[in-house]
Amino acid sequence: MKKILIFLAVCVSMTAFAQKTEIPEAPYLPIDERTNLVTYQDVVKQEGTPKVLYDRAMNWVKKYYKNTAEVIKSADPEKCVINMRSSVRIYYKDKDGTMRFKNIVYYNFKLECRDNRYRYTITDFKEKATGSAPIEVWFNTSASGWTPSMYGYLSQIDEEMHKLIDSLEEGMQPAEKFVDEW
Repeated sequence: MKKILIFLAVCVSMTAFAQKTEIPEAPYLPIDERTNLVTYQDVVKQEGTPKVLYDRAMNWVKKYYKNTAEVIKSADPEKCVINMRSSVRIYYKDKDGTMRFKNIVYYNFKLECRDNRYRYTITDFKEKATGSAPIEVWFNTSASGWTPSMYGYLSQIDEEMHKLIDSLEEGMQPAEKFVDEW
């Protein structure tokens, strides 16, 4: 009887190891068809001249980012274009469930203003540790070293980009005019 139980235990454990771990569904991030890079881009209709929109964009950048001297790579008030490079932090879940800092992912951010509209383009995401490896490699489940946590990193980046875009769109609204009616 003992031999049969040992045999069944070995068979069950071998079956468990033989099964492949299930790969979770990849998070949706917008991929530019031309560059094959994760790219957040939109043209937002907003009333105002290019100069007015550019000034609002600069005011938003100064409020949103702590160190604008590091973030702003170029700003052209005549062409109404701001080029920036910033970063987002990503975290991993420790064995005890605690979120711990993993690394920084850098991205390029361009704001362009025209009559009654502006366009933002956020792209070229790269993890600081690898320097030149784009985050798009995290979608490749067949790559050596791939882990399901990479999908979690992509989801974190997506969440942070949506917060950034929401803040930008709010910051590009005209300031409410205060009327002192006393």
